[in-house]
Amino acid sequence: MRLYHWRFIWLISVFLLACGGQQTNTTPAVSTPPLANNPPVQDPVLGANLQVPDNRKLDPQQILLFGNSHSGSHNLPGTLQLLLQQGTGKTVGTLRAGGAAYLDERLDDQVSRPLLESGSWTHLILQAQKYSTTGLYNYSTAGAKSWIALAKARGVTPVLFPEHPRAGNSEEGMRIFQLHQQIAADQAACVAPVGPVWDQVLQQWPDLPLHSDDGNHAAPAGALLTAYILYQVISGQPAEALPDLSALAVPITTQRILRQAASAGIRQYPPCPF
Repeated sequence: MRLYHWRFIWLISVFLLACGGQQTNTTPAVSTPPLANNPPVQDPVLGANLQVPDNRKLDPQQILLFGNSHSGSHNLPGTLQLLLQQGTGKTVGTLRAGGAAYLDERLDDQVSRPLLESGSWTHLILQAQKYSTTGLYNYSTAGAKSWIALAKARGVTPVLFPEHPRAGNSEEGMRIFQLHQQIAADQAACVAPVGPVWDQVLQQWPDLPLHSDDGNHAAPAGALLTAYILYQVISGQPAEALPDLSALAVPITTQRILRQAASAGIRQYPPCPF
């Protein structure tokens, strides 16, 4: 019966990806004043601030990703799955869900909440919090907090995935990371230090091609760096201990640099409250 249940979930997930996976809204939130900021949450479940479940030792691990194109660039879910299997030896499944572009919109998209509630997920990765590209405006974080609360109520570890900075922008990565730290201060969650780690790599190895040609999305090396960060957040195992993988579309020498940078950044910015 359990096998039949997971096959059913897999079929539903594939259908949802087909419906919503072709996300074209890939730009950061526009720098215009928001209409509202953090309306009060009425649902008592959403209003609770439970402890973050520690699911690092569970086997199998089932990881659900909510986000836009930044959570799927260069097969980020598949790369993360490969790293987790190689580093932990566990059975791992990853699914990047279709649906709305931003976290607040997902609460009403008829896809995301039923999907979260339909499976035995161990982790929920949350990317696509709206933010001001100029830093002049504040956008509501109520949607992100609601997803964190819903995940914890189901025993799922919520992992906030702040986006990496755009090319040539030396302040954006830390600003977005700090925004997500503020969210986690109000509604406890893990926060992957993507922006600070990218900043460190770009400063120390400026010739590494982390960005794609558009200056917004990740190149293969950038997507792998993010995957290494998420790997360590989810598994609790150091990314620097992972083996060289010839299956990755990134040179071995670059893999080693990125692994070490991911572990160094996480030591500097511990992501989870456990």
